[in-house]
Amino acid sequence: LKNVTQYHHPIHLHGHTFTVLELDGKKLDEPFHTDTVLLGKNGSAKAAFVADNPGCWMYHCHVIEHMKTGLMGYIEVK
Repeated sequence: LKNVTQYHHPIHLHGHTFTVLELDGKKLDEPFHTDTVLLGKNGSAKAAFVADNPGCWMYHCHVIEHMKTGLMGYIEVK
């Protein structure tokens, strides 16, 4: 995930959890399991997850104003 803005974005994925492996290009000594990751200004995260829950699952920024302007989408797991 890459944030190319000057705003913080807490990105949330419905229907799955994921493991955050890197933040801002730095490998984590202790990766963590979550359903939301905070992307800082111009920040990035590398995450891994098992797509084992079929359906269409929304991901979005938890800042409502950002979500209203389109910072959302979905993944489809078959």
